[in-house]
Amino acid sequence: MKRRTNSKCSDQSAALLKKELRGYERAGTHLYLEGRRCHADEIVSACLFAGDSGYMRDFIGNDQETITDINFVRIRL
Repeated sequence: MKRRTNSKCSDQSAALLKKELRGYERAGTHLYLEGRRCHADEIVSACLFAGDSGYMRDFIGNDQETITDINFVRIRL
């Protein structure tokens, strides 16, 4: 059975996003989806099935200008 995906996030781009986010996780960056802490797989799934919306990244840093958190915020298109 073929899985339906959002045209904004193809399987190839989902794989690239997952690789990128896992790199952030390995580096110690915390990932959030709508303010709830989660893992890369959950964010990728949300992007795949976003419907008529998308996600914007909100990068949060510390005083040393290092990214410490990334929050994915849903936006209506």
